[in-house]
Amino acid sequence: MRSFYIYFLIETSLILGGCATLKEPPPLEDVFAIDPAAKGLLAQAANQFSKKHPHGESGFVILSKNKEAFMWRLALIDEAIQSIDAQYFIFQNDETGILLFDRLLKAADRGVRVRLLVDDIAFAAKDRNIAAIALHPNFDIKIFNPGNVRNSLLGLTAATDFLLNFKELNRRMHNKLMVVDGQFAIVGGRNIGNEYFGLSKKYNFRDLDLLVTGPVLLQLSSAFDIYWNIDLAYPGGAMSEKATIEDLAPLHQKAKTFLHEKQDILASYPLEPINWQSRFVNLSDNLLPGKAYFLQDKPVPIGEEKYRLSDMLNYISTPAQHEITIVTPYLIPTEDLSKKLEEVASKGVRVSIVTASMGANNHTAAHSHYKKYRRMILESGAELFEVKHNLKPEMREISDVPPVQSKFISLHIKSLVGDRDRCFVGSLNLDPRALILNTENGLYIESAELCGDLADQFDELKQPENSWRVSINDDDNGLEWQSSSGTVRIQPARSFGQRISDFFFRLMPIESQL
Repeated sequence: MRSFYIYFLIETSLILGGCATLKEPPPLEDVFAIDPAAKGLLAQAANQFSKKHPHGESGFVILSKNKEAFMWRLALIDEAIQSIDAQYFIFQNDETGILLFDRLLKAADRGVRVRLLVDDIAFAAKDRNIAAIALHPNFDIKIFNPGNVRNSLLGLTAATDFLLNFKELNRRMHNKLMVVDGQFAIVGGRNIGNEYFGLSKKYNFRDLDLLVTGPVLLQLSSAFDIYWNIDLAYPGGAMSEKATIEDLAPLHQKAKTFLHEKQDILASYPLEPINWQSRFVNLSDNLLPGKAYFLQDKPVPIGEEKYRLSDMLNYISTPAQHEITIVTPYLIPTEDLSKKLEEVASKGVRVSIVTASMGANNHTAAHSHYKKYRRMILESGAELFEVKHNLKPEMREISDVPPVQSKFISLHIKSLVGDRDRCFVGSLNLDPRALILNTENGLYIESAELCGDLADQFDELKQPENSWRVSINDDDNGLEWQSSSGTVRIQPARSFGQRISDFFFRLMPIESQL
C-alpha cells in the first residue's frame, strides 16, 4: 500500500466500521520464541541440510512463482508441530487471506502456538474478532502502532486521529516474516492477499520470497521477538471488551463457508490441511547454501535510531567491482541514494536499476513522483529498465495462478545483487517511505549459487520482451523507451485514463509520503 495514507485510512475505516477508542492495555510480560522443534517433518528436513553443510551455512529456495510462494506457506503451517510466528504489513480479507487465516487457526486448534503481528494501517478485521482470536489458548494476535480512535461511521474520527498524531501514526511496520517450528522461515516482499499469490483478476505481482533454513533462523526468531514485545505492538485481546471465547466458533464457520463458496477461484490450492511429505523428501538437495544475516529497522518512533536498513546498499556496493543490479517497484531516490549511485558508477561498476513502468505500477501516484528522477539516474551512469505490464505468456505464468488471468502484471520485487555473489532480499523499496519512515527487514546473503540465480532472473526481466530500456536520445537530449515493441518518446502506460491520473498525482505534494 503505497499511495496517500490519509485517503487510505478513511477507506479502511469505512470497511472496518464500528466506533471505539483504544484504551491503555494492562502490562504484559514479554513472550519469546520457543526453542526449535526437535521432531516433526520440518526438523527432519532442516537436520538433513545441516548434516550436508556443517560449516554454519543456511539454505535457501528462491520463491519466484506466486503459486509456489503460497503452497510453501501452507506446507509449513500444515506441518508445524510447535510454533508459528508471522509478521506482515498487509493481511487481506480475501480468498488467500481467509485461507491462510483458516490454516493458522487450524494449527492453533491442534496445539501449535501461533503469534500473528500485523500493521494496523491495512488490517481489515473487526476489533471484536481480533479480540476473540486472542482468547484462543494457542493463538495470540497483536496490532502494530494502532490509532487511538478506531473508527466512526464515516471514518472521519480515525482520519482526524491520524492527522492530529501524524508523526507517531505515520510510522508503519512494512516487515514480512514467517518462522515455523524454529526450523524454516519465509522472508521477502510478499504480504498476504490475492495479488501476491496469483488470484487477483485486476493485477498480480511479480514478487520474490526465500524459503530459509539453517543457523540464521535464530536471528529471525530473535528479530520477531523484538517487534512482538515492544510497546507499539498492541495486544489484540485489548481491542474489544465485548469479545468472548464463544465468538471463535462463528469465525471458524464463516471461514469454512467462505472457502466453500470460493472453491472455484481457489482450485489451485488445497482448502484443507494435507500431508506435505513429498515436498520435503529431496528438499535438502535443492537448498542453495550461503552465509546469511538478518537485518531490520528498530521498531521505534522516527528519529530515535541512528541505523536504518537503507544502509544495506553500502553492504552490496562498497566491495562491488563489476556489477550491481537493483530491483525495486517504487523508486524515488533520496539525496543519499542519488549520491551513492553516482559514486558506484564512477568507479566503473555497471549499475542496473529495474523498476516498474507506469503500466506495471499498481500505484500510479508513486510512479508520478518517480519520473522526474529518470534523467538524474541515467546521468549518474546507471542503466534504467522499466518492466512492462503485458509480459510474454511464459513470464505471466510466474504471476498468474489458474483459473485467474489478471489484466496486467505489476512489479513488487525488492532485491539487490552485487557481483553475483552477494545479495539482499526483503521488504525494502527505494523510496522515502521505506528509506525514512517505515520499518523494514530482509536477508543479506553471501552465496554465489543463490545470487547468481537471482541475477539470471533479473537479467531475464531486463530483456526487450519484458522491459523498456530508458535512455537519453543523442539527437535532442530527450528520453526514449526501447523494447521489442519498438521505440517510443512518451512513457508507456496501460491506458489514457492512467495518463490522466498520472498528471494529477504529479501535482499533489505527497512525495515524502510515498
